[in-house]
Amino acid sequence: MNLAKEISFLLYKHNCVILPGFGAFLLREKNAERNEVAKYAMPKQKTVTFNQQIVNNDGLVANYVSTQNNCSYESGLEKINDYTNELWDTLKSKRNVEVADVGTFYYTQEDKLVFVPYHSVNFDTASFGLPKLRLKTVELAITPAPIAHQDATTEVLAPAKVEEPTVESPMVREVVTKVAAAKAKTKQRNVKIQAKKLQTKTKQGTTKSRFSGLAVVNTLGLCFLIGMAFALLNFEQSQSNRQVADQQVASILNAPDNPTYINTATEASFGIYAHVVDHNEAIELTESLQDKYDNTEITPDSNNETTVFIISFHNEELAHEYKNLLQNKLDLNLIVKQK
Repeated sequence: MNLAKEISFLLYKHNCVILPGFGAFLLREKNAERNEVAKYAMPKQKTVTFNQQIVNNDGLVANYVSTQNNCSYESGLEKINDYTNELWDTLKSKRNVEVADVGTFYYTQEDKLVFVPYHSVNFDTASFGLPKLRLKTVELAITPAPIAHQDATTEVLAPAKVEEPTVESPMVREVVTKVAAAKAKTKQRNVKIQAKKLQTKTKQGTTKSRFSGLAVVNTLGLCFLIGMAFALLNFEQSQSNRQVADQQVASILNAPDNPTYINTATEASFGIYAHVVDHNEAIELTESLQDKYDNTEITPDSNNETTVFIISFHNEELAHEYKNLLQNKLDLNLIVKQK
């Protein structure tokens, strides 16, 4: 049970509150205080001290505890004993314990009990609620008392003006002149320093802006060069791909008949024929193609039109692909039909 509230309440009514077996809380009166140097004023107050030698039970705390808890006097003593044992256990384990609104106990390494009261708590009921005041200096304006009666012959004398002493000594005048000149030089030097700082900041800002502009231009130029490099690479790749394709077409067109997919006229199923205008053109085309295609010959069409047989294939799709390649190279009107 915590009896700090009961102890604080009893200290407002009694100058001595004893905890049996622990010690006594004593009140000490302190007069009102006014400090001109620190500029504060304190009301009359009562502060707490502690005496560990006074441990005899006077019945004050036990009666109050038994009344508040509706128990017997012996039960009140037991509650006080439990509280004091709890205080000692806390002091030995943590070396300090607080009694709320009263103060704090400290248990030193030399096994001495030290009590530090709360100075903010005033147990004097006559000064209850009065705080510590800060003092301020107040200047009072003194006004002259009005004149009750003034004779006509009485003259009112105005206060004499006190003239400020003038600098008459040449040495003093010289010193003042030198001081003024030194101040003027210092001021002029400060103005020059500020102007130089401003000029330096302006140059730095201009340099930064130039550097930033050059950085942007360099970045754009680098991007343009990278784009040009990629474009050239793509162009060269496309040119190389086109050359490879042309070489493949040329190798197909210039190669001799391959018996694996190109067959003779008698064995093939799909032939490639070229339409010609007349018989003379058919003879010329046959003579020009016989060096590459051995089976080239002039054949009459079903519509009595002259055509020139070039080559034949077992596969119709392969025949159409070869017809397209041959037509692009020879610029002829070619057709594929089954033989």
